[in-house]
Amino acid sequence: MALFRDLRHYIDNLTERLGDDEVRIVDGAGWDLEIGGITELAAEKEGPALLFDNIPGYPAGYRVFTNFMGTAARCAVALGLPENSTKMDIVRAWKDSSKQLKLVPPVEVSTGSVLENVLEGDQVDLLKFPTPRWHDGDGGRYIGTACMVITRDPDTGWVNVGTYRGCVQGRDRLSLWMLGNRHARAIATKYWERGQSCAIAVVVGCDPILSTAAAMAAPAGVSEYEIAGGLRGEAVEVLYAPGSELPIPAHAEIVIEGVMPPLSEESVLEGPFGEWTGYYTHSGQETVVRVDRILHRDDPIILGAPPMIPTVPAGDQAVPLYSASVTWDHLESSGVQNIRGVWAYARQLMMVVSIEQTGAGDAMHALLAAAGRKRSGGMERYFVVVDEDIDITDMNHVLWALFTRVDPHESIQVLRTPTTAIDPRLSPAKKAAGDLSMGIVLIDACKPFAWKDSYPKSNRFAESDRIALREKWKSVLQ
Repeated sequence: MALFRDLRHYIDNLTERLGDDEVRIVDGAGWDLEIGGITELAAEKEGPALLFDNIPGYPAGYRVFTNFMGTAARCAVALGLPENSTKMDIVRAWKDSSKQLKLVPPVEVSTGSVLENVLEGDQVDLLKFPTPRWHDGDGGRYIGTACMVITRDPDTGWVNVGTYRGCVQGRDRLSLWMLGNRHARAIATKYWERGQSCAIAVVVGCDPILSTAAAMAAPAGVSEYEIAGGLRGEAVEVLYAPGSELPIPAHAEIVIEGVMPPLSEESVLEGPFGEWTGYYTHSGQETVVRVDRILHRDDPIILGAPPMIPTVPAGDQAVPLYSASVTWDHLESSGVQNIRGVWAYARQLMMVVSIEQTGAGDAMHALLAAAGRKRSGGMERYFVVVDEDIDITDMNHVLWALFTRVDPHESIQVLRTPTTAIDPRLSPAKKAAGDLSMGIVLIDACKPFAWKDSYPKSNRFAESDRIALREKWKSVLQ
């Protein structure tokens, strides 16, 4: 896997390995919807990464970086893989490295570039940063979209790192929406039950390995810093700002430090926000961070990953590393044989598994195993199993299998399972009753095993022929 000192090192690598056009400088776009709109339009076309500068009302050099892993090539660079790696090779490499991962604890250093500017007391001002309002229905300006939220368990000392949406509420106030089943909320609750505020740090702007690790559902007691160190192959450098009990990345762009009081003591109206489901979700009284200190580098960069309609390639991760690799690993652990790949569409709303059938029950075994994986807040709604000749990274190919190999009467099963609170299909009555359940669909889109050898042959060119044609006619086909 890759080793980047910081976000800037990653940006430099993108241009060095993929060309100067890979990161496009955008001058003069406004923070109110323009940055969000341009990001969405670029992501829809799997366009370049975008570095917004000279944002009206802010000093030159106060920047916003988006669409940072919006293509397979950028994902490959982020993970230290050859830039021409196929999408499935990227998922396979992530799965294998995660499976063999050796935790590497962070290493403490005495100083770092995040200390170039330390704002305390009257200097604290979250409004000095060009935080975008990403969508026109958002309830505020969300500085936390690809952020790291750091807390420490008061009993064990375990340092947890997670990702939660964070909205600027004023010069010295930040709100966070943390679902009740997440680790940071559980840690904060321990403090609140003792009548204490929870110390917290929110990191805005770090390298892609750190931001990806922060979004992973690590087991309780395991720090995401240790996972990131294992993925990097080298410990993450952290430091403790004077008077702080929380380790922060030494080379982060911006770090917001403070305390989170109990909701009974202070809360704020948070939301709505355009979430990854493609809908605005949740508005209510939520937790507040009382900001005591802001640390930032000279010319700081906000790392932005605004959620979009999930059928749009995700600007923060065009290759579904976590959802696909975790499901793949779970399938192997469940004894599913001859897996050729796993892919996730619409973030993880549809999971597609490719297998090579060797027995009549293989497809159903894979479907039941995939649907049976324990999830934390996910809402995988459709599970599809296809034959190995289907390119599952190509939606048109998956649709071809669905349209031509599925008999709706025989090939589809419907089950019930828990969902998440942001599920747009939950009715108000079900939410009020605490019924967070949904239906899931299992679809066997494989050729029927009993007569698969007699199934009509495809008229598609073989992959070897396609590769040769692409190479010979690349000037025409590029």
